[in-house]
Order: sequence, then C-alpha cells, then structure tokens
Amino acid sequence: MKPQTLRRALSVALLAIAAAIPSPYARAAGEFRARGFMLPAGSVKIDDDRYRLPMGWDDMQRYLRNTYPAAKYTRHALRNQAGVRAIHVDNPRPAEGEWTGVNLYEAARGEVRVYILNKGGDDADASDAK
Repeated sequence: MKPQTLRRALSVALLAIAAAIPSPYARAAGEFRARGFMLPAGSVKIDDDRYRLPMGWDDMQRYLRNTYPAAKYTRHALRNQAGVRAIHVDNPRPAEGEWTGVNLYEAARGEVRVYILNKGGDDADASDAK
C-alpha cells in the first residue's frame, strides 16, 4: 500500500472512532429547553416554570457543570432550610433568553427540582430573595 493511501485510510478510521466517542458537551436525545434553560432528558413539568429532574443532587451538579459552566453562570447557595440543599444560577445574558436565573433544590425523598425565574413581573422579587 502506498503511504498516501495508508495515511488516508488511517485518517478515515480515526475520524470514525472520534465520532463514536461521546463528547461531554454533546446534548443527549430528549433534552429540551424551558424558557431557554436546558433541562435534561426525563425532566417532568410539575407546575408553571417548575420541573422535577430525573437525577439525584450529585448527578445534577455534574450536568449543570457541563451545560452551564460556573465561569459564565454564577452560582449562589440559597439559605438552608431544614436540610434542603439549594442553589441559584444567574443567567449572564438575560436579554438572549426568557430566564433570568434558576433555583435548583433537593426536595423530599431526594427529588431534585428546578424553578425557572422568568423575565415576567411575577419572578422579579423571587430572584432578589436569595
């Protein structure tokens, strides 16, 4: 085999292998946006702008780090009330989406929920209450 043909075959094989390896930034099938905020596959709407996530707290933290890096999306711990873990994530570009921030918290029985703070007047005071 000629060196050029061998190099071309090797390049094609490497590209095929690279395409088969999932990237941590690749979006899984079934993910969707609510008010512009990306929710993981399997999330269930439980009320207006409120969703139950299909994962535990630690898995949610990993998903959040991959989807919304802390360098761009600042996080604040919310007051601990009776052992409930909660954080707030700010949207650095609220003009580009419908959400100004989100509150993520671990509810009873280990359920993780998200409340999306929208640009509407209803949530203007809620984001200041952190």
